[in-house]
Amino acid sequence: MRFISMICVALCLYGFAEEQKTTLQDKDSNSKESKTSITIEKPSNLKFIYDFDFDFLFDNLEESGIYTPTRTLFGASLAPEIGLNFANQNLKVGGYFILNMGEKYPSKGDAGITLSYDFNANDFRGFFGIFSKKNQIGDYPLFFFTREFNFYHPVNNGVLLQYVSPQNSSYELKAEALFDWYGGNLTKRIDEFLTQGFLQSAFWNQKLFVGGSFLYYHTKNDEILNAPQSPMDVYLLDRAYYDFFIGSQLKSLTPMLDTLLFKLSFLGSFERKRKLSTGLEAFDHRLGGQFDFDIAYKGFGIDNGFYFGEGQYKYFQEYGENIYNGLAFYQAKLYNRTELYYEYKNSYLKVRASFVLHATPKAFANQQLITLTLDTEKLISFFSKK
Repeated sequence: MRFISMICVALCLYGFAEEQKTTLQDKDSNSKESKTSITIEKPSNLKFIYDFDFDFLFDNLEESGIYTPTRTLFGASLAPEIGLNFANQNLKVGGYFILNMGEKYPSKGDAGITLSYDFNANDFRGFFGIFSKKNQIGDYPLFFFTREFNFYHPVNNGVLLQYVSPQNSSYELKAEALFDWYGGNLTKRIDEFLTQGFLQSAFWNQKLFVGGSFLYYHTKNDEILNAPQSPMDVYLLDRAYYDFFIGSQLKSLTPMLDTLLFKLSFLGSFERKRKLSTGLEAFDHRLGGQFDFDIAYKGFGIDNGFYFGEGQYKYFQEYGENIYNGLAFYQAKLYNRTELYYEYKNSYLKVRASFVLHATPKAFANQQLITLTLDTEKLISFFSKK
């Protein structure tokens, strides 16, 4: 009996020891799980990225002298960048070089650096620093910017925030807002910046879309705003432009066509000077409407825009293209622009050749335009998939 009792006691002690061991292991396991739950995950592997974008422009404008001087622009641009990609983020450094035909070196202002950080989080994207305008998703009118202006001014300096809704067949939304500090000189108390934005909602595969865009310039530059030998009276110029539109893209109903687009827009502007002698001027508000249609088949197309309303750009005859970046023909109360074009594009290359007619009650100008854009990042991606 004593022997059996000793065995029972030993078994009980062994069971108690195993229970305590299991409990300690569970506590240790829970402790490890707790530590694991607060451990920061390592970011995805760093990836080296690089890009060499090439752009070409030929632009010959004739018979436009009543609104803006005739000119021939002929240039090429190269924009190399290198950087790091990590966890849906990019850090890049590079530059751009624009060379006009016949020149040996880029002139002042035709070369610069790019230095940027961008992130992509779900449906949002942001850019910070000095980055290419090609990152913009807004469709801004020629009332804001001409193609040649964007060619010779290819970067933004500041912050760009964007939102694009998930794609579906019934509803799409895209929006962006930009702050661009494009000029300044602290020693001379000069600052020039702009803000711009774009918003568009599309329904039923873009059979109906509505939206708008805006552009505001703050120009505080005595050297531009005052003529030589004149008193430095004008110290600031405020300019704001807006575009509200409604339209329809019927490409889905006509699959044989590359595009079939109709759009009605309301264009307006506010402009005023600030003078040392008299202070703020009242805003000059000008309003007009524009009807656009664009139809294309196998690359060949007609893009026509008819503007009617008040003549825009109040101070154009005083400042010209030093200040105004849109089409000079918007100074007219009636203006029709007809572009006959051929366009070829694939995933990495876009080429467009155009013959453009500008008609106002006072002038009939013509323009020949060729643009070419090669995106090597998309080129590399295209061939790497093969």
